[in-house]
Amino acid sequence: MSTVTPFAVLALIGAVSGAVTAWLILRRNPPVQVLTPAAPPEPMEPEVTARLLADEYSVRLAALAGLAGRADADPARRQDCVDEIAAQLRYRWHDQPAWQAELWRLLLPHLRRDSPRFWPGMYLRAEHVVLHDVDLRGCELLDVVFRSVRFVGDARFDGVVFTGLACFEEACFARHAWFRGARFGVGADFENATFTGSAEFTRATAGRAMWFDEARFSARTDFSEVVFADDVSFAGAGFAGRTTFRGARFAADAFFGGARFGGHADFTGATADRFRFPRAHARTDVYAVRQWPTGWAPGPPRPLKPGLWAEVVREKQG
Repeated sequence: MSTVTPFAVLALIGAVSGAVTAWLILRRNPPVQVLTPAAPPEPMEPEVTARLLADEYSVRLAALAGLAGRADADPARRQDCVDEIAAQLRYRWHDQPAWQAELWRLLLPHLRRDSPRFWPGMYLRAEHVVLHDVDLRGCELLDVVFRSVRFVGDARFDGVVFTGLACFEEACFARHAWFRGARFGVGADFENATFTGSAEFTRATAGRAMWFDEARFSARTDFSEVVFADDVSFAGAGFAGRTTFRGARFAADAFFGGARFGGHADFTGATADRFRFPRAHARTDVYAVRQWPTGWAPGPPRPLKPGLWAEVVREKQG
């Protein structure tokens, strides 16, 4: 299974709806033709632009609310409105959490499926920014890019439907990350992500490949009863706390090459077309209860800083 580094194509097609889909698909299917960017949006009226750059907190919010009202009536304006609100998330007021909370109050009614003002097919892009108390529960999005985002406070994605691809590459979840029941329609990328608090993916589903390569899970990690229809990779991932894949169903490869399990690990009832643990290790000089997939077990321990570690190997038959 490939764990090739993604191609840097977002800079070429960033303005195209679905750009993230193209980017991640390129990881496995190199392009045979160059994608043509969509026509640029019509320029914004100068007075609206001025209000969006105003130094007054209330003036900016009023301008954004006006954009959203116009977008309700004109679907062609909706993605531009989402992009503008996302851009405003990085603006630094003296009270950044309160500012972002106001922006989310404007945006969320257009992303939640049960809202009368729901806008289908939106993509959301926020990179290299600190986001406070993100709560996208019940939302539906096309593609999302949260690359190198630091999530401060709980990050709630329970029940989110990602109809396209979701990128959380190098994201840092400074508290708990909740993805319970989330639906990743075309897969997701969590490479090099850091989960400081609990990482909850219970009953999440994915229609295509999922990447967690080199991710760091510091506390409770729960992938119980997930259903992943394609390959999933945890190459080089670190699991420091209690980890469970209980009842997980992987329709293709479940790859844990080079992964480290420092605490409890439970694969009871987990199934896969093929489990792979090349050079994966479990720490043996700490108290931990572990249940490995059928046919796998830890080998003899040996020093491997820090402490003693045993490689996870296939059990000998007979």
